[in-house]
Amino acid sequence: MATERTRVAVLLLAILAGCKAVGPDFHPPVTQPPTAWPAEATARRGGDVISGVDTGAAFDPQWWTIFGDPVLDRLVRDAAAQNLDIRTAELRIEAARAQTRSAEAARWPSGSGMGLAGRSRASPNGPLGALSGGGQQQQPDPQQQQQGSLVSDLYQVGFDASWELDLWGGVRRSVEAAKADRESAELAKRDALVSLSAEIARTYFSLRGTERALAIAEAQLQTEQHLQRLVSSRREAGFAPQSDVAAQSAQVQAALAQLPPLRQQAAQSRNRLALLLALPPGALAQRLDAQNRAALPALPASVPAGLPDELLRRRADVRKTEADLHAATARIGVATAKLYPGITLGLAGGLQASHFSELGDWASRFLLGGAEISVPIFQGGKLKAQVRLADLQSQQALLAWRKTVLTAFGEVDDAIDAYAEAQRHAAALGRQWQEARHGRDLSRERWEKGLSSFIEVLDAERSAEQVESQLAQARVATVVDLVALYKALGGGWEPTPDPSHPTDVSARVSDRLQ
Repeated sequence: MATERTRVAVLLLAILAGCKAVGPDFHPPVTQPPTAWPAEATARRGGDVISGVDTGAAFDPQWWTIFGDPVLDRLVRDAAAQNLDIRTAELRIEAARAQTRSAEAARWPSGSGMGLAGRSRASPNGPLGALSGGGQQQQPDPQQQQQGSLVSDLYQVGFDASWELDLWGGVRRSVEAAKADRESAELAKRDALVSLSAEIARTYFSLRGTERALAIAEAQLQTEQHLQRLVSSRREAGFAPQSDVAAQSAQVQAALAQLPPLRQQAAQSRNRLALLLALPPGALAQRLDAQNRAALPALPASVPAGLPDELLRRRADVRKTEADLHAATARIGVATAKLYPGITLGLAGGLQASHFSELGDWASRFLLGGAEISVPIFQGGKLKAQVRLADLQSQQALLAWRKTVLTAFGEVDDAIDAYAEAQRHAAALGRQWQEARHGRDLSRERWEKGLSSFIEVLDAERSAEQVESQLAQARVATVVDLVALYKALGGGWEPTPDPSHPTDVSARVSDRLQ
């Protein structure tokens, strides 16, 4: 008999294993990427483009290290361990893992133990009271009252187990969707790391550029003050009119007015960096001290961009939308399985007695087993609507993937073009700055010899200062555009764990619960 039951169980498991899950199977979507970046031709090294794009070189995941700035390296590493958005993404990963474990648990039977000790009393005027001779019509003798007592005790211990057979693969599809959700959460964290490293680098270089602009403005102020003393001296000697003194005084005040906005901008950049590292304002003052200012880094000889078809595997946001599409496709099967009959196997057993002293007797045992079949007959169209809804959500996920792919291609091409044009812009301003400085020096020399008016000097000074400021901004913009290019190419890094900044979310959650 036991052998026969074993054969039936093995046959049942074989049938379940052989049942194909309903719903469509997921196949990764495909697209036809461009064979080359359209902007690549304009970004080749040569002329004013000193840092070109190399599609044949391998992309470096930790791209920020090419700048050779230890301060930036530490900022990126610390931000990966401390940033609140990253820690939130880690918690989402843990939640997705827990959801996966919950979905996988539905594959197996569920069981629970139980214990019961209770007393019940039936109404004398009810059906049980009539059977026991109760009620107001007659008065039973003591022996009859003993036999037909309305009060009863019950003691019971045992177990209750059930197993819903996954005939149509609804549970398997649910597990498949949960695993895809977990992958999506992991890729979302990776995408957040890419964005974070780019934002750290962009803010850091903007800060260095602001500090450079502040140094230029301070040097211009000193130059204007020196020129003011020179004009005042010539005025006292009778070689310059009072109008020249007034004009130069206005120039000094204009130079002074440039300082407060730059200082404010620098303070905001420092606070922005502190926020990205989950630190209070001013916490990075020592690390970003003006005495430790680093000049803007030299541009690399080339940027390894890779081919367009490599981008889809490197960009975390593209892979995330693919995982979302996988989950949405699997949920079609989850909804479809609800259209079909379900079978649940049940088994209950234990010991049951009216007196506690008899609970351990062999005769007190009981066992109940069986199967329950549920067939959806009428749901008012609810189940079919759920299948339709899951299908529409899958179509939306596919469109989201296609949009993300096109956006990725467009961002890289735009970034390549912007980086090349930024270099050309900076090179043109550099040549203009050389000419402006030469013209400023000539105008001063002519004024000191009395060959021209002071208005000519002021115009030359103003022109040179504007070009110098524009050149500083253009150089910062070039580095920022390089950062944007690296970000568009996918970043694609996982940080090296820092012992001083544990990132294991499970450990942190366990510590909080203890």
